[in-house]
Amino acid sequence: MTAKHHSSHAPDNQESLELLEMLFESQPTPSNLQRTPVALRSEKAQRDYVLRGFLRRTWVDGVLKHSERLFVLAALIVFSIWLIDGPIRDWWYDRSNTTELSTGVVAPSDVAHTKVGDLVEEGVRAAPLPYVTSDMLAADPVEDFITPRQAMPREALAVEQQPSKLVVPAIGLDTSVEEVFIVDGVWEVAEYAAGYLHGTALPEEEGNTVLAGHAGMRGAVFRDLGQLSIDDDIYLDAGGWRYHYRVRHSTTVWPTQVEVLDPNDSPVLTMITCTNWDTQRLVVVADLVGSQPSPRT
Repeated sequence: MTAKHHSSHAPDNQESLELLEMLFESQPTPSNLQRTPVALRSEKAQRDYVLRGFLRRTWVDGVLKHSERLFVLAALIVFSIWLIDGPIRDWWYDRSNTTELSTGVVAPSDVAHTKVGDLVEEGVRAAPLPYVTSDMLAADPVEDFITPRQAMPREALAVEQQPSKLVVPAIGLDTSVEEVFIVDGVWEVAEYAAGYLHGTALPEEEGNTVLAGHAGMRGAVFRDLGQLSIDDDIYLDAGGWRYHYRVRHSTTVWPTQVEVLDPNDSPVLTMITCTNWDTQRLVVVADLVGSQPSPRT
């Protein structure tokens, strides 16, 4: 029985002996050809092992990531507001204005505020130059007056005597003029028109006729005001007459330099708009050189 069992497993033993003999006789593998043992790791453990020499993300990186997303979102919101309140609004205004002209119907103006106009009889405190919001005003109001220095209060200011149209050929400007007032200590600014500052001189008077207009929105009628040169012509229609001015000089001032509204010994025209990212005001002063009846349109 024993001999029979030995003979049945002889082939397996022989094969093992041959393999062992081959291993003994073979030359050892050079050390430079030996392979590094492979370590089995999970995906997360392998990623941590591979990136062990790099700076790992912390909570600061998470804050920065969310801050970037909030910044992009805020930028999109600001851009959308500008797009809607700027080019789209201007396009809609031009479209509506074209429709009104084609149908012969003109929308009534809501710029004039009669109850605010009563302030001229009491004396209006000097407000900073146009485009100044109420949060920029000083805590203590300036005890100064525009209207009494500009001219004596007039019993009645006929609408037909006020400026109604402004033409500046050098910059291709041809726009209507609407009267604006001081409301809550801040000058109004006309939209899609030049604004005649209530209480300043009329063109036929000795003094200072002051106009203001937007430079970057709401029609931007004064966007090219800085391109005017000395002796450029300006035409202002009022009371059936066209008054001819020539530019004397231009300068930039701070919003609180209200002396540019001071009256003059001779008739002058002062045009104001914002500049330098709305931190300063561009002021163009022109002298009256003549007048003639307004051309019929």
